[in-house]
Amino acid sequence: MKSIDWLALARIKMSRVLSAAALVTLAFACNDSSDDVSVPADASARNNNSLNAQNDNGKCESNKADYNILVENSDGTPDDGSACWKYTITLQPGAKAISHFIIDLNNCPIPQDTPLSIERFTSAKVNGVDWLLSSSEGNGTGCDVFSDNIVKFDNLPSAQVYVIEFCLNPVYHNALPTTVWLKAGCSCHEWLDSVPGPCCVF
Repeated sequence: MKSIDWLALARIKMSRVLSAAALVTLAFACNDSSDDVSVPADASARNNNSLNAQNDNGKCESNKADYNILVENSDGTPDDGSACWKYTITLQPGAKAISHFIIDLNNCPIPQDTPLSIERFTSAKVNGVDWLLSSSEGNGTGCDVFSDNIVKFDNLPSAQVYVIEFCLNPVYHNALPTTVWLKAGCSCHEWLDSVPGPCCVF
């Protein structure tokens, strides 16, 4: 009689163990359902940041139509033009800032003994601040500068309007269309022989 009671008790314990194991297995199976998986908030944020970074890298290009160049050369001295120039570059809303502005000085059709060059500039300003000029395009501009006689306004500040002013030796007051390049973002835009600029002595 004793042995039968022990056997019954053992069966009851085994049944309880199996039931507990089944419940644990069922619980894990429910939690492992792929249909109800949710991404943790911090992981989602990391994914979004990665996507935004990719988008930013893909949007470094700028559009030429976003930049308007107004040229003024009108202080009235001498009679046929001034030796001082002002280029006002206005950006459309959302346009990328300009990093540099280049103007071609090789626009004179007549060979000169003393052609216009960076040495003939007597002053230069950007938005009212004195500015250093360069006669070299430098590295990494992405511009297709074909001229070996240029002036570059480099490291321009972030602004919605850029007022670029310079004055020359007074004898260089003539004006002819020239080429200018404008770098914004990772794009360089060219205005080929279409922007008024200073020229050599006639």
